[in-house]
Amino acid sequence: MILLLFAASLAAIAASLALGSSGIDAPWERLAAGDPLMQTIVWELRLPRALAAFGCGTVLALAGVLMQALLRNPLADPYVLGISGGAAVGALGMMLAGLAGFMVDAGAAVGAFVAMLLVFAVAHGPGGWTTTRLLLTGVVVAAGCGAVVSLLLSLSDDLRLRGMLFWLLGDFGYVRTPWLLLALALAAIPVCLPARCACTR
Repeated sequence: MILLLFAASLAAIAASLALGSSGIDAPWERLAAGDPLMQTIVWELRLPRALAAFGCGTVLALAGVLMQALLRNPLADPYVLGISGGAAVGALGMMLAGLAGFMVDAGAAVGAFVAMLLVFAVAHGPGGWTTTRLLLTGVVVAAGCGAVVSLLLSLSDDLRLRGMLFWLLGDFGYVRTPWLLLALALAAIPVCLPARCACTR
């Protein structure tokens, strides 16, 4: 199964290099022939975005696995616990305020942290935290964040709305150097796997 998933990942990366909005036919033939336009499109635009998406997906998968191991529940993930929703609220709030770049990333981080604190604060009751209580509280917080996201989208003008929707869908259009993200993903795997094994014992 792991080999099949790895082969599917490589096929997805290859497809992302061959397909795009340029409308150029036979990209591999043009690339092999040394077409400078195709080389620029593939090596400088599509490849960094594909590798960045691969690295981002790896880090998100590791985050989900660690949450499932820590809470000992296969339903636990950043979406169910409302953390992703909090990140979306923080990022879209920054974009609605006219900020961009690092401030959007910082807003997403702060929003995710606040959502996590809210889940743990609301879920705390007699006897401390329980997995079921945390998950149910996370579902409620996620639903609330989804409502706030819809509100922010409805309040934005047409100029900002497109960028906000692209951010929600996962926009890698401005990626130029994915190597730091890939290095982080590769370094996190040997660190997270022993922690997961320890939590599941």
